[in-house]
Amino acid sequence: MIRSILTVIFLLALTGSWAQSRTSSPYSFFGLGQQTFRGTIENRSMAGIRSYSDSIHMNLQNPASYSKLRLTTYAIGLEHTETFARADEGDDQYDATSIEYISIGIPVSSKTAFGFGLVPFQSVGYRIGGIEDGVYTNFTGEGSLNRAYFSLGHELFKGLSIGGEFRYNFGEEINSSSIALSGVELGTNEENETDLSGISFNLALNYESILADGHSFNASVVYQPESDITARNVRRLSTFVLTTDLNESINRTRVGDETRQELQLPSEVTVGVGYGLPRKWNLAAEYSLRGSSSSAARSFAPDNSSFTDASSYRVGGYYIPNYNSISSYWDRVVYRAGVRYEENGLIINNEEINEFGISFGLGLPIGRAGAFSNANIGFEYGQRGTQNAGLIKEDFFSLSIGLSFNDRWFQKRRYN
Repeated sequence: MIRSILTVIFLLALTGSWAQSRTSSPYSFFGLGQQTFRGTIENRSMAGIRSYSDSIHMNLQNPASYSKLRLTTYAIGLEHTETFARADEGDDQYDATSIEYISIGIPVSSKTAFGFGLVPFQSVGYRIGGIEDGVYTNFTGEGSLNRAYFSLGHELFKGLSIGGEFRYNFGEEINSSSIALSGVELGTNEENETDLSGISFNLALNYESILADGHSFNASVVYQPESDITARNVRRLSTFVLTTDLNESINRTRVGDETRQELQLPSEVTVGVGYGLPRKWNLAAEYSLRGSSSSAARSFAPDNSSFTDASSYRVGGYYIPNYNSISSYWDRVVYRAGVRYEENGLIINNEEINEFGISFGLGLPIGRAGAFSNANIGFEYGQRGTQNAGLIKEDFFSLSIGLSFNDRWFQKRRYN
């Protein structure tokens, strides 16, 4: 019965989730958009670390972790973000709500498991402009680059696992810019509609060992090679009349020829180590290097932007008072926290656009003691960008909610 219910939930989510706006940041205009995916709610609550894995949760950023999965796991995550922007021209506020991932993981033996699902990992969503000194401007963008994936993890020998993930990347982004001058009858609009598609993959190694004193040590390496993505762009040029209520009444439109451009998804390598006490606590640290300098700007990108290699630093972990407590529900709750700092690799007006975040989370067991399904809640506060050189500094607050249901497949029934 649980399989039927969850299958319906997943299918309903698939039909309507991928057209949503997942960000409202003006910085999402640059490159292929703002990278929004940082793993499941469980991982995001620990600053997005990839090195930790266990037997009842999926780690969507580390395919080697699937080898530890012991139960079929369904996972879905949702996020709401409120952003407060500060600029020399004034302050603004915007928000975004979206489904972050839909995934299924299935163990086929005590050493092997696979998973598949959908993840939106880069998003465009912004609206900026107004009237200043007799000039009307309106810049908008929406869309996302999504990823359908298949992952496989296998334990080579005790403690060491290998994994890989094949991805089909697809999506559509629409960017529009309008300008009208006081005293000039017609304004001009340029709209770029871009279809994106391509394949990519990553590889991972996980190692975990139980030390003599009962503590655990784990380490991981995740590598994503550089890959190509095809961008097919159609440009539309229009003239419009600006009405008194600031609506654009289109006068005439000319559709340009379709252009094709090969862009790059940069390579990335992440190394991490962790130390802890199984089913009690764990603390992990990670470093990632992304070759963003190879990222190609789209044909309509402004000249004041460029990319350099990006780095990120994360520290996060969890604590469980007593995972098998019968007397206290809150002793079975998983308490998570983490902090991250990311040099995003985007440079605008010679200013680096970096990001900082601090996160907290709860893993709430569903059912009696010994049950494995859970609901996960995550909170994050962060800052992005700078007010230097006329740019925008953003403070953002995120609330994430995830569900992780567990079931047992491929098990012979002893009784009918």
